Amino acid sequence: MSIPPSPLSSNGPGPQPGPYGQPGPYGGQPGWYAPPPTQKTNVPAIVAFVMSLVCALPLVPLILGIIALSQIRTRGEKGKGFAIAAIVIHCVTLAILAISLSLGLSGVLDRHPAPKRDTGGQVTGSGSSKVNDIRKGDCFNTDGDLAAYQDEADSQAAPSVRVVPCGQPHEGEAYAVFDLAQGPYPGKEKVVAMAEEKCGGTDLVDYVGKDAKVSEKREVYYYFPQPATWILGDRKVTCFVGDTTGASTGSLRATGS
Repeated sequence: MSIPPSPLSSNGPGPQPGPYGQPGPYGGQPGWYAPPPTQKTNVPAIVAFVMSLVCALPLVPLILGIIALSQIRTRGEKGKGFAIAAIVIHCVTLAILAISLSLGLSGVLDRHPAPKRDTGGQVTGSGSSKVNDIRKGDCFNTDGDLAAYQDEADSQAAPSVRVVPCGQPHEGEAYAVFDLAQGPYPGKEKVVAMAEEKCGGTDLVDYVGKDAKVSEKREVYYYFPQPATWILGDRKVTCFVGDTTGASTGSLRATGS
């Protein structure tokens, strides 16, 4: 007797699963990139710029500006323009100060004006003059003690004098001005010897005249180059007759000399 197959039997034909699964839903949209961080302005650059404008603390704006440029390069900060401006402004300020100081030391800004001269070079109005600017025939008063100066090698003279018309009371009157030979500094003793030889020669006689007599209260002095001024090109020797009482008036110069 045969048994009919069960309707639940797996042996019979039935639908088979497909080779691919059902497609799933698409993923979400890709997200946006985060915005880059905002660049900060370098603080030392700002400080350097402000300080350069108010001229506060010399060299500090320059140093801060250099530091700021280094930090800006490594950190990617803003403010390079401030740093460069601070350095430039401060350097210009320092240059102006240096020039002003130089002019002041050289006497350009001196409150004492230079002596006034006529077309022939004769002094008509008193004024301050550097020793190297004394001319033959000038009468002047020293800024130091002429009595202590004398003509010895160790004596130090003031760098400037007060040139006056010879009709006014004065201490000194220049009768010869000459330059020593170029070359290395020959030594103070040699310089003094050359100055003495020239100033003690015939120049004084030629200046006052052969028949003129110089008062015993007047002595021969001279200004000569020092080692420090020789390096700067100073070669000038100025011979003058000095009166330590400072009461001389009139010129010793003979007519035509």
